[in-house]
Formats: sequence, structure tokens, C-alpha cells
Amino acid sequence: MDSSEYGELMRSKYHSFLVYAIPLIVTLGICAVLTQQVRQVALSHSDNVSNFYSFSDGMVKYKSLRQEWRPRILSNFMAGRFVNLFDVSKTIDRKSEMIKSAIAFWVAAWFLLTGILLTIFFKQRALLFVLGIYAGISFAYMTGMGVTRVYPWDMPALFVFCCFIAIVRAKKEPWLALFIPLAVLFKETAIVMIVALLFMEGATCRRKLIYTIVTLAAALAVKTTVDLITGNPSPLFTMTYRISDLYIIAGYLREPVTAEFSFQTSRLLENLREIASWQLDTPLLVNAGLLLSLFILPFKNRVIVMLKVTALLFALGILFFGVINEFRIWFEMLPVSLYALDIYFFGVERERAEQLPA
Repeated sequence: MDSSEYGELMRSKYHSFLVYAIPLIVTLGICAVLTQQVRQVALSHSDNVSNFYSFSDGMVKYKSLRQEWRPRILSNFMAGRFVNLFDVSKTIDRKSEMIKSAIAFWVAAWFLLTGILLTIFFKQRALLFVLGIYAGISFAYMTGMGVTRVYPWDMPALFVFCCFIAIVRAKKEPWLALFIPLAVLFKETAIVMIVALLFMEGATCRRKLIYTIVTLAAALAVKTTVDLITGNPSPLFTMTYRISDLYIIAGYLREPVTAEFSFQTSRLLENLREIASWQLDTPLLVNAGLLLSLFILPFKNRVIVMLKVTALLFALGILFFGVINEFRIWFEMLPVSLYALDIYFFGVERERAEQLPA
């Protein structure tokens, strides 16, 4: 081997090192900043602490959690075990600091796992995802931007959807039949991933429908089982919503049917008003504008269409049952939006880059 060949070999090896090293270095740098950022908002609401500690003392305490949060049992279980690793002092000031650290390290740890996952599957393209995801997280974890909360299932749900796009990119959609029922244990929004089964490349319509129906049935069965185990008063459909809201939206009533429901206004109507308010933290720019960018993309190919449909179903669910200016609830759409943008703007370049020596 002459000097030129040796030099080329070393450059190739160094390139292979940088492909993985740079996204991971950036991820670690962001984790350091994110830890401090989350500490500032960790105690922004009492629900933050109660959710993180909901499973710290076992199932008995967990059954007192709000019914719409109980199905996220795997996220809450892992968070409960995680916060128990921290020694919470009896001193009030010391206790607050330890709780802040526990919540901040939980968020940073999941971001690190997400960065590692993206680096493995997207290599140098992971930089786009890591930086884009952090932009969306910053949008949600910044004081003064909407309603600031930090819940234990936010980052696991984001990680789950990063796994989803990795599966789609590898064209292994049948794996979703096993993955989605498991992902539902982190957060029930994973059900919208089923859309990908309807867009499987090379599969017949019959096969797509069979995969979709079986996966949906399995996911609903898992959620119902968790609801029964946790003593949920309304198994399967656990989101709180007034029946009278449906009549108000339809135009049949002007006021709630009974006073017992009057504490909660129509989520859909309130969310539509929020969109029309045009504040600085307008939900139209949720996820740092990435979701809106996804919706205005042309229907370039099958995958982008699938991602758009997935995001549309997710957004409709949030409009009916969520608080849209609580921006953390949109985290799942960060990797979905970024993957669509990656395909649209860098599809050809990405394929060429992946042909470089690895």
C-alpha cells in the first residue's frame, strides 16, 4: 500500500468517525443546555411533580392519577423508578432542587437516547433531526410561550415516534404490528402510526387492511387492559370531554346540559379561538414552525403523503381533546415533520451521501 492509498484509507476512516461523532457531540451539548432549561420550568405547575411521582409508591397511589393520564403506564412507571434514584432531602429548599434535577435529567436522558437512535439510523443526516427536535422542545419548555408543563410521557413519546420514522425509512412497516401495541403503553397517540400500514409499498390492499385491523385491535386491547388494571372509570375512552360539547359544536345548544360539566369549556371551540388570536406564541408556529411546514409541503411521494395524513389525524385529535398552546403535546410530530422535510429537500443528496465510504 503506497502513501496515497494509505492517506485515502485514513480519510475514509476519519469520515466514518465524524459521521457518528458529530451528531453525538451536538446531542451531548444540547443535553447540557436542555438540563438547565428544564430546571427553570420543572416546578411550573404542581401536576409536573405529581405525575413524575405518580408511580413512585406503586399501583395504589397510581390509581388516584387523573383518568386520561393512567394509560401512559410505562412512561409513568419508568419515571417513578427514575425519580426514586434521587435522594429527596427533608429540607424544603433541598427537596425542590432535587426534584428539579430529577425532572431535568429525565428529559435530557431521553433526548440523549433520541440522538443516539437518530445517529445510528440517519448518520450525518441526524444533525437535521437533533437540531430540529431541540428547536421544537425549546418552543415548549420556554417560559412565556403558551402553557408550560413538563410531564413524564413527553420525551418517551417523542422517542417512540423517532423509532417510527426509523422503521418507515427502513421499509419495515410490518414491524409496526408489534411496535404500536407496545408504544401505546408510553402514550396512546402512538395509534396514529397505523396510517403507515395503509401505505406499505408493494403490499396488496387486502394485506394492508389485515395488518391495519389486527394492529388496531391489538393496540386497543392493550389500552383497555391497562385501563382495567388501573381502575379507570371509562375503559378505552379515557379522555375527559363533555357530552354537551358535541351538541354545542353541532349548534343544538347554547349552554352546557348540566351544571356539573360547566367547569370545562369546549376544547375544540377554545382551541379554534386560540388559533385565531394571533399571539406571539401562536399555535400555528407550534414545534418551531415545523408542523406548519409539513402541511404546506407538496404531495411529492408516498411517504410524504403518509406523514401528512398521520399528522392530520394527530392534529384533529389534539384539537378535540388537547390544549393546543400547551406545546409539549405536539412533540410526537417533530420527527414526522423533519422526516418529510428531509425527504423533500434532501432526498437525492441524502442517497448520494449514504454512498460515501462508511
